[in-house]
Amino acid sequence: MLQRNLTIKNETYTALLTGLCKKGILRDLHDCWNIAINKNWLPGLEDSKKLVECLCHRKMLKEALVLLEHMLEFYPYLRSDICHVFLEKLCVMGFSTAAHALVEQLFQQGCNLGQMAYSHVIKGLCEEKKISVAVKVLDSMLAKNMAPCWDVFLLLIPRLLRADGFNKAIALREISLKEQSVLSFSFEGALIKGFCMTGKVEEASSVFQDMLSKGLPAEAELCNVLIEGHCQVNNTRKVRELLSVIIRKKLSLSISCYRNCVRWICMEGRVPWAFSLKELMLGQNNTDNLVIYNILVFYLLSSGNKLLVNKVLNELVENRLLPDEVTYNFLVYGFSKCKDVSGSVQHLSTMISEGLKPSNRSLRTVISCLCDVGELGKALQLSQEMILKGWVHDSIIQNSIVEGLLSRCKLQEAEHFLHSIVDKGLIPNTINYDRLIKRFCGYGRLNKAVDLLNIMLKKGNVPNSASYDSVIQGFCTRNKLDQALNFHTEMLARDLKPSTNTWNTLVRRLCQEGHTAEAEKLLISMIHIGETPTREMYSCVANRYCLENNLKKASELMQAMQRSGHSPDFSSHWSLISNLSNSSDKASSNDNSQGFLSRLLSGSGFSWRKDSKTKLG
Repeated sequence: MLQRNLTIKNETYTALLTGLCKKGILRDLHDCWNIAINKNWLPGLEDSKKLVECLCHRKMLKEALVLLEHMLEFYPYLRSDICHVFLEKLCVMGFSTAAHALVEQLFQQGCNLGQMAYSHVIKGLCEEKKISVAVKVLDSMLAKNMAPCWDVFLLLIPRLLRADGFNKAIALREISLKEQSVLSFSFEGALIKGFCMTGKVEEASSVFQDMLSKGLPAEAELCNVLIEGHCQVNNTRKVRELLSVIIRKKLSLSISCYRNCVRWICMEGRVPWAFSLKELMLGQNNTDNLVIYNILVFYLLSSGNKLLVNKVLNELVENRLLPDEVTYNFLVYGFSKCKDVSGSVQHLSTMISEGLKPSNRSLRTVISCLCDVGELGKALQLSQEMILKGWVHDSIIQNSIVEGLLSRCKLQEAEHFLHSIVDKGLIPNTINYDRLIKRFCGYGRLNKAVDLLNIMLKKGNVPNSASYDSVIQGFCTRNKLDQALNFHTEMLARDLKPSTNTWNTLVRRLCQEGHTAEAEKLLISMIHIGETPTREMYSCVANRYCLENNLKKASELMQAMQRSGHSPDFSSHWSLISNLSNSSDKASSNDNSQGFLSRLLSGSGFSWRKDSKTKLG
């Protein structure tokens, strides 16, 4: 079309740019963008909303602002509408800080966009959790004799109270009542919620009483908020009063409020209240009854009242309600917390027999409990059933069963179990074998330990330093130094820190094998990563150099040892001194310069002068 000099409409450019932006074809987008701008392309107001949203989604803020400038230039009579469209989209898409800067710049240029522009910015900043910046914008508004929109008041009051801005919240409330007296109820409600969020329940109650004295109705939502607040501060009297209000005025108790009440009631030992509250909820007929029973079951078990759970389950049967997955999972987990393993196992078995799948938490809870009480056979039976059903075995399940087998010295069974889980692909992506790697290394099963380590890596999980330490030390014990060094190199490449014992074992083994230079390189690499070699490591390498009659290297190691803050021991000193008589370096020590022995002794705190009459002996 361009090559044929055909006229391209604004709608065509807009459609193409919007499509390219949505698809993320950024190179073509920029090419088309430059052509459109040069051709004085102008989208309509509604189309610009979609395009700005796309540009912000692609983090193309610069292009969005260029578009704004372009539209303001060609649509001066729509200046206010255009700015509000752009500000709203910028704030919704997470660019509230840029939107605020834009508002201030336009204000300095004499363009006062009014309270709506600042309200957009404040709402965006609140969504981005930049409350302190939102408060500054509010201060800027108030300084310009502007008040935010009423929904911004409702948004700011709770957040100000949460951020200890009590005085500012109260001042904001007074302003709001002057600006929007008809919305007094909404503002008072926001204040109550804010006080409850910050634990200032007495202040919330005071505002509530003030509302009632003005003849404002006791709304269910505010009663629920206040009940939850008083539950948190254990104010029994207030909770009873508010529940009475709800019953008397036939208001609804929310599920959230019911849950908090039941938890508090059970923890306080007022279990009869919990059953009364359950009857109140069942009478409302606006909630799934099974949810009400499930909440009661959970908190009865959490507070150790397992005997009363049977009463609840009998009620379910009487009311022709069938327990669901949530019910059974609560029962399995709750009975385990009450130390009733048999009850936990029984409910899990019932759940599976009824064709329901237990949660991972229920499965690992039962298996770990069975292993803890020595019922390894039952744990293996449950695992076998899980394998048949293709259910994943998480880290806790595998660790519990394998450690149970290892503690009974059933090494082959442990390895076979792990192999079967891997072979059937029943391993989660978050698998962690760190404990088992260490255990298998302790039993000398290095191959299995390495297999587990590799499985973790394939799943994207890096084993911890202790796992690598165990493998490296295991290979050293079996005289497989090359493999040990390979794992050590891999460990460092993954930014894991070997233990001092691992460094020491590698240095000692390298020296025993006659790889003294390699041992010295290990000491150097330790220093490079910010670790300090021990005196034993330095001495081991220095003594090996002495045995090889490389006294220059031995001397350098001794000096490096002293720079690291270690004092060479007597055996290392004597090893050097005793080798001097056989060293070709001894002849060179008769020149005018200070000799090797004198340097060594000086470094250890001794003085040496040619004219001294003091004799060593």
